Amino acid sequence: MWKNDHSKTRSKMPRTKSQSRENLLDSALNTFWKTGFHVVSMGDLVRETGVSRAGIYSDFGGKEDLFHACLDRYQDTVVTPAFAPVEAEGAGIEGIQKYFDNLLARFEDSGGFGMGCLVGNTLSQIPEDAQETRQKLRAHSDRLTAGFRKVLSHENGDHGSLSNAEIEALARYTMISVQGIWSYSRLTGDVAELRAASDMLIAVLKARLRGTPD
Repeated sequence: MWKNDHSKTRSKMPRTKSQSRENLLDSALNTFWKTGFHVVSMGDLVRETGVSRAGIYSDFGGKEDLFHACLDRYQDTVVTPAFAPVEAEGAGIEGIQKYFDNLLARFEDSGGFGMGCLVGNTLSQIPEDAQETRQKLRAHSDRLTAGFRKVLSHENGDHGSLSNAEIEALARYTMISVQGIWSYSRLTGDVAELRAASDMLIAVLKARLRGTPD
């Protein structure tokens, strides 16, 4: 999980955008992820990133624009490596299992404190009129669904006879289940609970595609 390595006494000297944009994004991402977009204030961002309000407004239009950039950063630095086993060419259900194994290992390495998914955490906070934010969250969900659809279609070609509509429904069910598991990781410190849920999901997928949970 993300850890805040930025000292509260970090200098706020002027800086160039190219020098520290990524550092600012990583610190802000960590803050939004831990606390939530609507709870985080500009004062929190100044304190946690070590960048002045003027510096933040210079690089970004404000808190919302910074958050949108953090959502993009989240895709690049968190989702892409974590989801790689699913998006790999020719991946089967074992790719989904590997995805779970990697994230559960990270959960254990963090000492059992789950930060959940930034997207899932944000879903419960956004107002209906935050259209740009909603579009970015939808794009994340669509990415997961597309990855799962590709895996399930590959498996179906080898083992099963599900229709395209059934594959689509199963892919969306998998995406929603995954979001629920990582949201629940913010409540439990017991990795066994999360593993039991992920194992059950894998068993359901195998049963639907292969006719057996084994």
